[in-house]
Amino acid sequence: MNFYINHFSFQNFIWDFTFLIGNYFVLHYFFKKKNLPFFSEFNLNFIKTFLFTILVLFLFVLVFSLVFRFSSFLKIRYLWTTLTVFIPIYFLILSFVLRKKYFIFVSLFLIILKFYSEVYEPNNLEVEKISIYSDKINSKIKITHISDLQTDGIKAVHLRAREASNEFQPDLILFTGDVLNHIDLKKGVEEYLRGFKKNKNSYFVTGDVDNIFSIGEFTKNISFQNLNDKSEILDIEKNKIGLIGLDLKNYHNKNLISNLQKEILDTNFKILFTHRPDVIFHLQQNQFDLVFAGHTHGGQVQLPFLGPIIKLSDVSRKIAAGGLNELNSQKIILSRGLGFEGHVAPRIRFLCKPHILLIEIIPSIK
Repeated sequence: MNFYINHFSFQNFIWDFTFLIGNYFVLHYFFKKKNLPFFSEFNLNFIKTFLFTILVLFLFVLVFSLVFRFSSFLKIRYLWTTLTVFIPIYFLILSFVLRKKYFIFVSLFLIILKFYSEVYEPNNLEVEKISIYSDKINSKIKITHISDLQTDGIKAVHLRAREASNEFQPDLILFTGDVLNHIDLKKGVEEYLRGFKKNKNSYFVTGDVDNIFSIGEFTKNISFQNLNDKSEILDIEKNKIGLIGLDLKNYHNKNLISNLQKEILDTNFKILFTHRPDVIFHLQQNQFDLVFAGHTHGGQVQLPFLGPIIKLSDVSRKIAAGGLNELNSQKIILSRGLGFEGHVAPRIRFLCKPHILLIEIIPSIK
């Protein structure tokens, strides 16, 4: 019951329908127990009973997902379906039964919120340009950072991201993992990624959902180099760049990081890229000149003054929100990604636009 359609829409529709039926019968039960009519006057008793019902069902869905080892995002789907489908329907009926017009406005607000979060903002790309000055380089280096494409199908927003990158004419493209939500999309995604242009090379490391295809075959098909747990030394004009990529499972492997770093000692600018930003807790101060990561999606939902509601990481909300930040004298650039958590998770973004990063590393005056 969304404004989008994808490979999981049918099974998610079943979940949504189950949630609506569950809300109806459980709400009916508690209203009856409190001697309230199902379409009751809006008062404190109504609010308490309504919220108690939602809490009970939320806890039931939470326990269900834990016991049956189902996706933890099932509880998020329950809350989103209740907020943007059940409540608008219920309040519209209340407005006619009780002849209270304000219920209509509440319903319309929630429907607009649903449209904004499922349609408008997910297609409202932010192209973030970042300039970093360094006395370790002799000429400008341009890098496109892609992360968490995690798509249900290539759309206009993805084409705009590719167009922005190609106009930027990057020397390097770094893709920090999480490609697609369903294997049937692989061919279309490969064709899309082959269209990214670069002056030097493109590199890829794996994310959480990239175990559904062969990494070697995939990277070959998209003309990216698989840099999982490997190093590379690049000559870009007058610069000697050391690049290290870490597989998903090794972001915290200090010994591996140290060994790979020895392979790029004879370079003047050192870059590490991996999927999870938590790598930053396993680095020494100034161990790398720049770290790239993704994974958090910026939370997909952010609130003013708070930032991401969900981080799925131990980094601060400020870092998880995306962009250039610093921790323990270590610069990290995190992408909010272009896509969404897959399967049962609702495809929503709120105050958290899809994101592609264009980075210029510029020589500072020595």
